[in-house]
Amino acid sequence: MDELEVLAEVCHGWDCLALTDEVYEHVTFDNVKHISLASLPGMQERTIITSSLSKTYSVTGWRIGWAVAPACIASAIRNIHIRLTDSAPAPFQEAALEALSSTAEYYVSLRADYESKRDFIIELLVGIGFQIPFKPQGSLFVFAELPKGYAQSDMHFVEELIKQAGVVAVPGCGFFHTKIGADGLPEFGFEYQRRYIRFAFCKSSATLTAAAQRINQLVDASGYLKLFPGGRKDAGT
Repeated sequence: MDELEVLAEVCHGWDCLALTDEVYEHVTFDNVKHISLASLPGMQERTIITSSLSKTYSVTGWRIGWAVAPACIASAIRNIHIRLTDSAPAPFQEAALEALSSTAEYYVSLRADYESKRDFIIELLVGIGFQIPFKPQGSLFVFAELPKGYAQSDMHFVEELIKQAGVVAVPGCGFFHTKIGADGLPEFGFEYQRRYIRFAFCKSSATLTAAAQRINQLVDASGYLKLFPGGRKDAGT
């Protein structure tokens, strides 16, 4: 809430609008409740809320979304939209209406299912040496720091994980404003940007279990992930 209040204060002080992406409003964990910036005093008329069916209803390929804004802004958005894409396919609109009519029980079940999968993937990653100081309180991803003994980059790790386990993750460097030096490596002080991997847990339980089994085949006798060739830091480095 404190962060939202700071943002609201900035919007009021500089007389500007806020554009929010609230696609995870129903995917929150540990009894954390989503709070829209638009709900703060004076922010309804300053906020453009965007969201979609993608995450809450597991239809990311449909690309069905919406914007909620003050009437004058919504009119301008609509005027541009009809000239770019006209409208979403009619069957998808009918399906969206059905989805948005879901009962409260659906959202409770959704959160419980994803929270269980979040805990599963975190237990797996921490158990093999990854560092996760904060559990995500929402969304469908875990942002984990590479094991301390791993000296190579996130890109190298992801490539080797695909080759050796057939498991795909996303290098974390794409989520930073990376400062790259002339040698193609992060500038001094920004090396941490190559130390993170993003894992998705929005998969079936069978898929997550299969991925865990494959990763566990790379675990050594001590229970930690065997570092890939060329990836281990020497003592004292």
